[in-house]
Amino acid sequence: QRQRVAEARRKRDAGAVQRALAALEAAARARGAPLMAPVLEAVRARATLGEMSDRLRAAWGVYQPK
Repeated sequence: QRQRVAEARRKRDAGAVQRALAALEAAARARGAPLMAPVLEAVRARATLGEMSDRLRAAWGVYQPK
């Protein structure tokens, strides 16, 4: 699995991925902004689930139950 992810990362347009992830994080920071379009753009740019999750955690933090 790690090899497949590494191969996919080598083959994709890194600039497009970074722009899509930045747009996703910006939308997440804008409270109430819709996220579906930025998520789909990140997927189309070939961002990984982990990369998208990292950006959402950067915007929202990690849930901590009380």
